[in-house]
Amino acid sequence: MALPLLRPTLWLAHLLPQSSLSFPHCMTPPSSLSPLSGELKSLSAMTIGSGGSSVVVPRNFRLLEELERGEKGIGDGTVSYGMDDGDDIYMRSWTGTIIGPHNSAHENRIYQLKLFCDKDYPEKPPSVRFHSRIHMTCVNHETGVVEPKKFGILANWQREYTMEDILVQLKKEMAAPPNRKLVQPPEGTFF
Repeated sequence: MALPLLRPTLWLAHLLPQSSLSFPHCMTPPSSLSPLSGELKSLSAMTIGSGGSSVVVPRNFRLLEELERGEKGIGDGTVSYGMDDGDDIYMRSWTGTIIGPHNSAHENRIYQLKLFCDKDYPEKPPSVRFHSRIHMTCVNHETGVVEPKKFGILANWQREYTMEDILVQLKKEMAAPPNRKLVQPPEGTFF
């Protein structure tokens, strides 16, 4: 199913009250835009302006912003993420990479993870699974799944959190006392 592509400014304008907009004669007013269907109906909110008014933006715009940040590299470059398939218009399947923190059993190891953003993201957290074998208190030792009840950011998910936040927190968790000295599986093994 092909989804219509609209410029973000026109789409956002479509959501604002008509009385607050003025369009140049060369632009099509938002009332003539066709309604969106399918996955783009899954929306996330974003507050714009000082009046506290809330404008709802498509889920995919949020994911595009995350994709841009993830591909640029985060902080010191030891955490990154991107889409598994650039042709996936629903942007569901992602791969993350974490280079283990210094002064821990994870030091200089490269860990690969899979993140899956269902249609309810960012209202609900993505599922997160390590592809690389790892021993951590919040990771299922048989499947590599990060168990939400044992990992604070997933257990207390807020819509403002991002995949970047998850990966950064996992790296911090690797350096936390319960995980810092755990004996790790041989490097290069996978779930």
